[in-house]
Amino acid sequence: MAFRLTLIRHGVAEGASEAIFGQSNPPLSALGREQLDTRWAALSAHPVDAIASSTLARCADFALDAAMSLGLPLHLERGFNEMSLGSIDGKAKAEWSIAEHTAWDLWQQDPDQHPLPEGESWAAFSSRIHTALNAWFASGDAEHRVLIAHQGTIKAILLAALGLPAARHSQFWLAPAGCVTLWWDENWPPMLLDISNTLPDMP
Repeated sequence: MAFRLTLIRHGVAEGASEAIFGQSNPPLSALGREQLDTRWAALSAHPVDAIASSTLARCADFALDAAMSLGLPLHLERGFNEMSLGSIDGKAKAEWSIAEHTAWDLWQQDPDQHPLPEGESWAAFSSRIHTALNAWFASGDAEHRVLIAHQGTIKAILLAALGLPAARHSQFWLAPAGCVTLWWDENWPPMLLDISNTLPDMP
C-alpha cells in the first residue's frame, strides 16, 4: 500500500544549548512544545491516521497528546530512539575533553567510519531503526503515517530511502520541529516530497 509518511523532529529540549542528547532523556522546553504545537497544526491538510514515536520524553510526551487528540493509538517504539552518543551523550560541551571534540568532528564527517567513543555504531543504529520502521508499517494500513523522532533517526531513514551513505547525513539537517514528507510505495523507491525547517506561525 502506498502512503504519505511524515517525519517530525522533536522541538527544543531542556538544556539543548549546553549539551548534545542521544539517548539521554531531557523533556521538551516550553519553546520546544510550542514548536511542535505549531508544526502539528500545519498537518491538518493531510489527516493523520497512524502515529508513532520514540520512547524518549522529548518525543513521546507530545506524541501521546497528539494521538489522544485524534483518538488514535500511539505506537511507542524504542527502535526509533536517537543514537547513543557514548561518552558525550548529555554531557555539557564545556566539559568535553580534546579527544571528545576531535571524535565529534570526525563523526560529523562520516558517522559510519568514525564511531563515537562508547557510542552506538552507525550500522547498529540504522539496522534497529529500519527493523522498527518495517514492523510499524506491517502493523496495519494507513494513508498518512506520522513519526515523531530525532534528527539522527530521520537522517537514517532518509539516507537508506535515497541510497546514500552515512557521510551524506549533513545534507539532511533538520531544525527543531523540522519536518520531512515522503511518498512511500512498497513497489517503488520512496519519493521525497518536502523538507521544511520553517514553522509557519513562528518568527
